[in-house]
Amino acid sequence: MYQAAVFELDREKLGARAKAAELAINAHVFEDYQHISRDERADMQRALSALDVLKLEGEKSAVGELKREEKI
Repeated sequence: MYQAAVFELDREKLGARAKAAELAINAHVFEDYQHISRDERADMQRALSALDVLKLEGEKSAVGELKREEKI
């Protein structure tokens, strides 16, 4: 899911893909926290930070689309 979000080219789908990846990572942490290594936790934290950026990009795209529609 993370890769799908990172490589998504359609800005309209970006936010949803990033949110799905975020939910999957958080579910993994919730289900198996005691068995996750420190390195994996650090990797997941970096992934979540990257997903936050992607979600913002998706939101910017949605706002831009609304502004374009208002002009029509």
